[in-house]
Amino acid sequence: MVAHVTAPMLAARFLGDFRVMIDGVPVDTVSRRRTRHLLAYLLTHRRAAVHRDVLAEVFWPGATPERARNNLHVSLTGVRQALRAAHPLAEIERRYDTYRIGPATAVWSDVEQFARHRAAGLEADRRGDRDGVVRAYESACQLHEGDFLAEDPYLEWAAPIREALRLDVIDVQTRLAEAYLERGAYGSATLLARRLLEDDPCNETVSRLLMTCYATAGQRHLALSQYHRLAERLWTTHRVRPSAGTTAYFERLRDPRGGVASVHGNRSSADLHHQPRRPAVHL
Repeated sequence: MVAHVTAPMLAARFLGDFRVMIDGVPVDTVSRRRTRHLLAYLLTHRRAAVHRDVLAEVFWPGATPERARNNLHVSLTGVRQALRAAHPLAEIERRYDTYRIGPATAVWSDVEQFARHRAAGLEADRRGDRDGVVRAYESACQLHEGDFLAEDPYLEWAAPIREALRLDVIDVQTRLAEAYLERGAYGSATLLARRLLEDDPCNETVSRLLMTCYATAGQRHLALSQYHRLAERLWTTHRVRPSAGTTAYFERLRDPRGGVASVHGNRSSADLHHQPRRPAVHL
């Protein structure tokens, strides 16, 4: 009697250290660096088969065609062995000179799930569903354990994806902090804003949000200090001053008779002058 083997379910985590599991069984992505990189590339670009010449250019750009093909053969063998060790039906499919994750393997990835939660948050915001906004963005943030393929920071092909995701993460975390502030969860908003500024200290939108958190909690001195920190960092790093809107807010906070109205939601292009142009990356 032949045992029935179910189709494999592969889960790939890219945000932080690269980890792959098939039906709960870990795939070896540690023993061979090239095996890890090739598997990560094929999973990232799994929506379409990848031509042999593309793989050769990505991983062995200076090699002769014969040497590149040999290297690719060895690396693909390593990927196949690692997948089959976790599940007998997990496979790399070859069709003519292209390669892809076998269609029998269902794939879940934290990057794609993050994008779904982010889209759900944006849609909930459009509908005015404030609870839905918080749920979606909290779910997205829970998936983020670090940069895309954080253990391999010098992979050239991963760099534009890493930067695009970094900007998406900042956007989601900022929107979540704003949602917390809106519902009066000042502690949660403050903690998230501080965490964002540790990684992105020139983020004027988040600095202004943190100023609002402090001021609303009756800690105007901390709000004023945050403005000075922002101004110093912007000048030291970019030789620019805070935007007129942020400076006007600072002046209102400095006046004991002034209100504590939040201006964190006014995202002008001037507020984001420190941020790099987002690369066009499609996952």
